[in-house]
Order: sequence, then C-alpha cells, then structure tokens
Amino acid sequence: MEKNNTAWIEHNILPLANKVQRNRYLQAIQSGFMTCMPIMLLGSIVIILTRPWADYTTMMPTDAGYNFFKSWQLLIDKYGAPLLLLRSMTLYSLSLWVVLALSYHLALHYKMNTIITPIVVLLQFFVLCSTKTKDGGISNDFWGGEGLFAAILVAILVTEFYRLLTEKKIGEIKMPEMVPPALKNSFSAIFPIIITTAICTVISLIFNYVIGIPFPKAILTVFHPIIFVLDNAFGLAISSVLSQIVWWFGIHNTAITSMLEPLMYSNLASNSSAYAAGTAAGALPHIWTESLWWNFMVIGGSGATLSVAIMLLFSKSKQMKTVGKIAIVPAIFNINEPIIFGLPIVLNPLFFIPWVSAQTLNGVISYLCMKVGLVNRSFVYPGWNIPTPIGEFLSTMDYRAVILAVLLVAIDGLLYYPFLKVYERQKVKEENVELIQSGS
Repeated sequence: MEKNNTAWIEHNILPLANKVQRNRYLQAIQSGFMTCMPIMLLGSIVIILTRPWADYTTMMPTDAGYNFFKSWQLLIDKYGAPLLLLRSMTLYSLSLWVVLALSYHLALHYKMNTIITPIVVLLQFFVLCSTKTKDGGISNDFWGGEGLFAAILVAILVTEFYRLLTEKKIGEIKMPEMVPPALKNSFSAIFPIIITTAICTVISLIFNYVIGIPFPKAILTVFHPIIFVLDNAFGLAISSVLSQIVWWFGIHNTAITSMLEPLMYSNLASNSSAYAAGTAAGALPHIWTESLWWNFMVIGGSGATLSVAIMLLFSKSKQMKTVGKIAIVPAIFNINEPIIFGLPIVLNPLFFIPWVSAQTLNGVISYLCMKVGLVNRSFVYPGWNIPTPIGEFLSTMDYRAVILAVLLVAIDGLLYYPFLKVYERQKVKEENVELIQSGS
C-alpha cells in the first residue's frame, strides 16, 4: 500500500511540483521578495519604534510604566516625523519595492537591461496604481499590501510586453556606433516606453472612469475568493502538507511557498499598517502571515527539526550523533539541510509522518492560539533565520509567543522521538555488525 501511494505521488504530484519550481515567474517572485527583505526589516523596526507597546491614555498615572510610555509617545509626536515618513516609504510602500525587485529578476532572466526595465515597470505601476488626491498630491493607498497582487501582475505583464517591443525592435532608434552605450540604450527605449505608457494609461482610464474602480482594487477583488479559501487554518494545513510532501521527495518546498508568498506578505503588510494605526496586536486583521509560517511553523528548518537536532546530540548511534553535532548550529538558525540529507529524512519512509505533521501541527496550534487571543498576531517579519524563540517574540512583541515557541519545540520532539528511536536501533545494530566485522 505504501509503495502504491508513493508511486501515485511520484507520478502525479512530482512532475507538477518540478514544473512549478522551474517556473520563471514564481522564481522571480521569490527572488523579488528576498531582495526586499532589508526594506521590510527596516520598516518593521520603525513600526516598533513609532508605536509604544502600551497606550498611556488608557492607563492610570500611578500604573507601572505610565511615565515611560507617555514620554515615548510624546517623543514620537514631537520628533517622530522622519521615522513616520520612513515607515511610509518602507512597509507602507512594499508593492513599489516588489515591482522594482521582481522586474529586475525577470530582466536578469531574459538578459534584458536591468536598469531601464525596472524603471519602465515602475513608471507603469505609478500610472496604474496611483491616483491624484483632491489637494493635487499623489495617493499611495495601493502602494502597500493592498496593491501587492496588482504590483506582481504589473511587473510580469509590463516586463513581458516591454521585452516583446524591444526584441521585435518596434520603434527602435538606431544610433551611430560612436554614441556611448548608455545614450544608445536610452534612445532605443524611447518609443517602447511611450507605447507601453500609452497602453497602461488607457487601461487606467478604463478602470477609473468606465468600470469605476481603480485597477489595483479590481485585481484585489479578483484574487479575493482565492484568498478567502486559503486564508484560514485549513488552507494553512493543506499548504504545509503539500510543501512537506514535495520536499520529502527532494524537491525544495519553494515549489509551494513561492505561490503562497503574495498572500503571506500582503497579510503581513496589512497587519503592520493596522498596528501602526493603533489596532491592538491581538486584534489585527490577519493570522496567516510570512512570520507565522517561517517563525512559528518552520522551527529549526522545514519540517520543524530543531528538536531533532537536539535529540541527535544524545543518540546512541555514532552516525546520528555526528549528524547532530554538525546540524545543531545551523538548526538554531533554521537551516536543516544537514539533517534532511545527512540523517537522512528525504526519501526515508520512516520519517515521512513526523516530517509532514510536525510543521503542520505547529501552524495549526499557532493559528488557533492567535485566533482566540492567547498570543498576539504577527505584524513584524524579523527574518526566517532568527533563532527560536527570539523570532517569535519579535514578530508579535508578545512574551507569550516565547512560551508557545518552547511548547511547539517540545511537541515536535514528541512527534519525532518514536521514529528516531526506531531508526537509532537500526543504526546501532548496523554499527555493531561493522565493529564485529572490522575486529575479525
């Protein structure tokens, strides 16, 4: 039965996962978000600095911390304008940075000009995703998480259309050979940029004045049913199971997570904006964010293997103990390839159940804890390689997240323990046979 199930997965799931993993758009999306990590981290730090953890106006003057939080808030009110601007230009403008990064990586893939292409795409993003305000300014309502799906679509479609124009040499202005390359490239791009901008302007006019809804809002409306279906504990669990199944077969889980990142980053940006606007951390609009996945689920790396690295250090098997010594430091920073391929877990039927269930159970438990208010919802993404429980605390600014993280590691250990003991007995037996044979 197990062989039949494995054969079915190999025949039906693996070809699709392989195809997804090689998809240039998903690779560009993943690389784009990774490129934007410093911007998001900076924005997260600024949000923490500009929003005191407690509202002094709801406290009594005799309460502990009243003077501290009051002074903090007054300091921000008086001198915090540069930080508030920085906040607006980082996390509140996430879509803008994603457009630049994604179009850059697509241009790199196509061997296009990696300076002009992102500039062209950014221009069209402004055309399609910005509007004039009544006082003559520019509205950035869709520069944050709300415009993320539109930003990804703009980056892909505009890059592809611009590539078509340049490859077909439509409107190309030929310059003499002695003209500097930078000037030659600029002149060659004039008519493709004009054509692209004209089309995007017409699209913007149609959406704003004919359909009566801004382009990014329309895109968000289209994606809303998908988000509604996925953005819950069940969708989280299914996504985790699928990512672990493909990883078990040796295909990196980015085949699944790259498709989920627009949802997770959009939710994170929405939570960050709500928190900065005064919403309590326990009442933020979303639970499933990039932080929930990488800080609460993937503890020690994919499959939640920090507990495995710890237990390997005390193994009776020399081989397993050696793997533990090599793996423990990387595992602290959520890197677990030494365990995945050294134990191994990949294609090892013995570890299939805990490999799939530990990470998934972490996600469901964390989701429910945040749902009922036992732990704050995440609004900061400190990064995937921040050690447990520091990452959990930073993403929620909640000491209870530390307790939850420790409990999750313990639960993961309980899931893996019986399977590790069975594997350990096998390895000890093999090592004893080798020892006897070498002695004879």
